Amino acid sequence: MRFSRSMLFLASLSLLACNNEKTSHANNNLNEADSTETTIQSQKPKSSLDSLDALIAAEPNNLEALSERGYQKLQRNDQQGAWLDFQRAFNVDSTYAPLLLHLGELNMLRNQSRQARNRWTQCANVDPENIDCRLNLVKLHASIQNFEPALKYANELIDIDEYFAPAYLYKGIIARDSRHDTDLALQYFQKATDLDQDYIEALDLMGVTLASKRDTLAQYYYKRILNLEPNNAEIYYKLGVHYMEIDELNRAIEAYTKATQLNPNDADSFYNLGYIFTVKVKDYHEALDYYSKSIKANPNQNYKAHYGKGYAYEMLGDVINAKKEYLKTLELLPVHQPAKDGLQRIRN
Repeated sequence: MRFSRSMLFLASLSLLACNNEKTSHANNNLNEADSTETTIQSQKPKSSLDSLDALIAAEPNNLEALSERGYQKLQRNDQQGAWLDFQRAFNVDSTYAPLLLHLGELNMLRNQSRQARNRWTQCANVDPENIDCRLNLVKLHASIQNFEPALKYANELIDIDEYFAPAYLYKGIIARDSRHDTDLALQYFQKATDLDQDYIEALDLMGVTLASKRDTLAQYYYKRILNLEPNNAEIYYKLGVHYMEIDELNRAIEAYTKATQLNPNDADSFYNLGYIFTVKVKDYHEALDYYSKSIKANPNQNYKAHYGKGYAYEMLGDVINAKKEYLKTLELLPVHQPAKDGLQRIRN
């Protein structure tokens, strides 16, 4: 089968790389991930469970011991046991700030965000210096785009401790999401990294935001993360996206390859490698191998990889397999117009 130059050009345009989709989802909603899946505070246990059991047996209304034991049970995913201890402690003193903090964390684990908000708000009110409750409130409000209270609590955190890096991180997220002011957001992200040189989340957001501007400085921040976490497959993926967007294909291939070595189930990196070898390198046999690996890593709903395989087969003149892959694409996504166009081309 022969194809005109214009037909090949149109077909290649329809093959879209999986570039910003994964990065945007993972990072533009960093605040949502941090808040909707509340992280239990990582403080060291003050006492062992056995010693707390003995203390509570001797002092059944020991507020601090009950709250601490409930917290330790919560860390062990014993939600029912934690709830019972928290309830006993709540009956002793319903305004004890550490108890309110952990009750809010339990509420979040149970998808009770409104109750969590109320616990943390009460905690912030009774303890004007409490950082943990305020930080959780910032995350929670930012995740639901309730930016005014989120900014209020972020500013309160800075009033309490002007060197508290997460407060600046979230002020950057708020500036980005509420005002679409990426320049101001970068200033806050930079402030967070200046205060905490090893702040992975802030370094990541610096990289992602700069990469969205096609700024080569993004590489510097991604590589700082890799110095701290050499096996971070997600960062290698993001580096690959960045290199591909600024047309540094060899570096993109290296980054995606490293990502797949660290995470053999990274369907997006395999797909983007297939895209590069299809559209840029035009090595269709190599592209087929990467698309197949992408499908193996994600066999469900991977319509893009099936379309890529169809297009590669089409370029190799293998009409039978091209048709098979285009039909599979439409089975997964019936409205996929490039696959419809592909079928039309091979029928002509």
